[in-house]
Order: sequence, then structure tokens, then C-alpha cells
Amino acid sequence: MRAGQGASMAEITTGAAVPRSRPGGPLLAAVLACALVFLLLGCGVGDYVPWPGSSGGGRPAPARRPRISTPSEPPEYRLSQAPAAFNALRGSESRLLAGQLSPASQSLRSFTDLAGPLRFSLEYLSRMPQDAPALVRPGGSLSWGQLRRSAEELLAALPGLDQDPGMLSERFVWYELAPSPLLTGYYSPEMEASPVRAPGYEYPLYAPPPDLAARPGSYDRRSVDLGQALGGRGLELAWLKNPADPFLMQTEGGGSLRFPDGSVRGVHFAATNSLPFKGLGQILLDAGALPKERLNRESIRSWCAANSARALELMAESKSYIFFRFTAAASEGALGKPLTPLVSLATDPSLLPLGAVAVLSAPLSVPLSGQGGPEPLRGLVLAQDSGADIRGLRLDLYLGSGERAERLEASLRTPATLHLLVSKSALRARP
Repeated sequence: MRAGQGASMAEITTGAAVPRSRPGGPLLAAVLACALVFLLLGCGVGDYVPWPGSSGGGRPAPARRPRISTPSEPPEYRLSQAPAAFNALRGSESRLLAGQLSPASQSLRSFTDLAGPLRFSLEYLSRMPQDAPALVRPGGSLSWGQLRRSAEELLAALPGLDQDPGMLSERFVWYELAPSPLLTGYYSPEMEASPVRAPGYEYPLYAPPPDLAARPGSYDRRSVDLGQALGGRGLELAWLKNPADPFLMQTEGGGSLRFPDGSVRGVHFAATNSLPFKGLGQILLDAGALPKERLNRESIRSWCAANSARALELMAESKSYIFFRFTAAASEGALGKPLTPLVSLATDPSLLPLGAVAVLSAPLSVPLSGQGGPEPLRGLVLAQDSGADIRGLRLDLYLGSGERAERLEASLRTPATLHLLVSKSALRARP
């Protein structure tokens, strides 16, 4: 997940926004004792634990890239507008689900492969005010300290999970998110680039102009791409081959650039003009340039390459513009750390805070084995990315890079099941 990130192919080819938000509110530290009392009165390790009760406000998430994912909502599944809630499972239910977890469904050799990504989350959680509420929902809240202890206990449990995934039911309360969230995906594209303008490399990626913050609503796509508003200012990071490539890189929010000398550099969201986005596919569909059945990435790139002047004119209908910076990694999330394919999740932090650990279950339409039909993903995921337009019951799973990730991103749009994991020891005592 990611800046203009994570728009799936369905999102690139349409323009109906599914908005996402930044959480906000004052810091109010309070965690009452519904779960605490229940546990202290003798709740067994596999027993039901109610949502901890309290009142309080949220805490703003750190600055992060706005994800420009603007999918259409096909009739088979619409993003629910119902209020979100977390409901604790009983021990028998969570034991059954824990036994179905499979690291192979996330292309992991072992649950221990999660240790590195989990330490990234712990670094973030350890910096947060431990008594302050990280998640506030009707009827209860959880503190940053409780999320940190949950991540610590999961890290300690990893070596035994391959043999006994059921221990997740013994040590953690599973809170199911309802209604079912919509799952989409995003990936890191790799594009051919030149460090200077050269024949065949005519379309720039820009760093942010220094006066961007002082000129809100300025530097729309028309002024930048057609009016050369940034020309001659030395802001070009690289030059790309296809007129559609800067737009598509902005949609994903980052990726990697392969230069003629064979070197590869990551680029990542740095800033946005905060103007409205419209999907490139929807633009071409509305203009009659491509029929709906040909709205795929390669057809879009081919049409834009053959009609470059017309393509730039049409793309100006999307006023949004994303600016970039170079990074060491092709994928970097809101924690400032590399993302892990099929593990790192972009969420609305007011619904699933950054650093939280969870279990995700969903069908993958492109099988990881490379053949056959849909395969289930049942694994541990980490909330490590977000975006200014990610709101509510919407999850974006980072899919990695390469052809398979691109094909999966183009088709992944499905209802999913998500369980927030909170350690029982964290619920027994405040940090």
C-alpha cells in the first residue's frame, strides 16, 4: 500500500472513488475493565473475552502517502457502509480457524519468516504513547501498549507455530471485523527509465516543487504535463518511455526504475497536490478510446504509446498529481520500512491501527502455484501501510512485484475475513 498506491486494475480502469480517511481526535487515555474483570475472574485461555470497554478519542496516524485507489463497485460486492465492529470469537471458533492457517498460502516457508516484518511493526509500536488509545470503537478501546504486547507475544510464538498454530487461540483473543471488508491489492511496478531526457525517454517523474505546500490546489496534471509548469526547475528524477507510465506509477504510489546501465532504484510517494483523481481506464472508456473489454494495463499502455498527444490531453482530466523521491527499497509503507508481499496490509488506521497484527482469510484469484483455480489465503498479516483516501471496511494487500503480482492485482477484489489478534496477557494488565 501506498501512495497513489494500490489501485488495482479494476481501480485503474474506473473512476468511482471509495474514499479513505485519516483517523483523528484528541488523546484520551482510558481503558475500562470489561475484559480485565472477565479475565481476572478466571477466564480460561481458550474462553471468550469481550471487547475491553472504555471511552476515549483516537490518535492521528503519522503522515503517509495518499492512496489513489478509486475502484468501481461491481454488483457482486459493494463496500459496506454499515458501522464497523469487532466481535470476539469463542475459544472453539478461534481454535478451528487457527488450525487452518498456512504460511505457504502467503508464499512463506515458515511462520518464522514473519519475524523481520514483525520487528518493523514493533519499532513503530514502541514509539507510540503506551497508555493512549490506538483503537476506539463503540463499546471499547485498545491502547498502543496492548498492541505492542500483542506483537511481542506473536514474535515470541513464531518458532512454535509451524507445529502448533492452535497456540494462537490459546494466547490471543480473536476479534472479527464485521461487516466483511473488501479486499483489493497493490504491487510495485518496475519501469524502464533514463536519468536524463533521451530519445525514447520523454515523460518525467518529478520531485515535489518547493512551493507546493504554499500553493494548495496548484500544479494540476494539465499545468504540469501540458503547460510545462515544472520545466527547467531541475525536479525531474527520471524520464520514462510511455506517456501512461508516470500516471500508472502515480496510481501505485511507487515502484522501481531500471536504468540503461542495469541499475535499479526505488521511487516512492513524496507529496501530492491533493486534487481529485480519475482512473486512466475510465478516462479512456469515457472518451471512446478503448472498449471496456480491453481495459487492461497493456492495452492502455499500447494505446497511449500510439496516441501520445491525445493521451496526455485525456489524462489531464485527472487533476491529481503525485511527486516522488528516491528510496532504497522499491516498496515502503507508512512505517517507513519495506513491505512484505502477502503480509503487509494497508488499512484505515482508525479501524485497524498501524502496527496491529491480524489474521486474513480470502480467495486469491491468481493461484500462487501458477496453475489451477483460486487458492485461499489464510495467514497472519501486519497493518503496515495506509493512505489519506483509505477509509472504512477496505483492505489493500501488498502483493510484491513482477508479472504474477500484476495479474493478481488486476483481479483481486473480494470480500475477506479479518480477525484482529490481541494477546490475553495484554488485556489482563495495562502497559
